Amino acid sequence: MSAYGLKEKHPASQRLIVLDFDGVLLDTERIALETWTVVLDEAGIDLPDGIPTHPDGTLARDALNGALTSLLGQERTRASWDVFEHENQRRADQEPLAPATRSFLDHCRAGGHRLAVASGNAHSWVAGHLDRLGIRSHFASVSCAGRGLAPKPAPDVYLAALRHAGHTSHRALAVDDSFAGLRSAHTAGIPVAWFTARPAAARPPVPLAHRIQALDELNSIL
Repeated sequence: MSAYGLKEKHPASQRLIVLDFDGVLLDTERIALETWTVVLDEAGIDLPDGIPTHPDGTLARDALNGALTSLLGQERTRASWDVFEHENQRRADQEPLAPATRSFLDHCRAGGHRLAVASGNAHSWVAGHLDRLGIRSHFASVSCAGRGLAPKPAPDVYLAALRHAGHTSHRALAVDDSFAGLRSAHTAGIPVAWFTARPAAARPPVPLAHRIQALDELNSIL
C-alpha cells in the first residue's frame, strides 16, 4: 500500500520523476533575468544593487518589486511589470526544448518511468508551454500552485503529483532548481535532485540525492 492508501501497481523498477517547470524543463529563469535587464536598460532605470536574486540564482521578485517601488513609485513600478510580462512571454514563447531535456524525456518513456510536473507557476503558463513544445503527453499529471494548492515551499504540488500517480514518495524523485522547490519536495518526503549551475561551494537547504546541470545526467541512474 502507498502512503495514500493506494495499492502499488507499478513495477519495482519504475519510478515517478516529478519535475519543476521553470528553470528545469524550460530555462525561463534565465529568460526572466535577461528580460528585466533589457526592460530596465531601455527605461533608463538603474538599480544601485542590481537585479536581486535568491541564493539559488533565481529572480527575487518580491525584493525587485520593493526596490522598484522605492525608486519609481507604485504606478511606474506596475507599468514596468507590465512591460516585463509582455516581453518575458514573447521571449519564453521562442525558447526551444533543450536537447538534453528531450533525451531525458525519451529515456524515461523508453524505460517505463512516469513523469509529472510540480510547479509554483500558473497552470495556464505551464500547460501552454508543454503544448507548444509538444511534450504534454509525456506527463501523467501537471500540478500547479493555485486551485487549492499552496505555492512552494509548501509541499502541496509535490504531494498532488504523488496522489495523481499513486506512487509512494520513496519511489519518486523530484528535480527542482530553487531553494523553495527543494524544501517543498523534501517536506513531501521525496528524494530531490538539485538542477543548478551554481558553484560547487553553493550549499542547498536540504539533503540531496543528486546534483545536476542537465536532465540527461539522470539517464544513467534511471
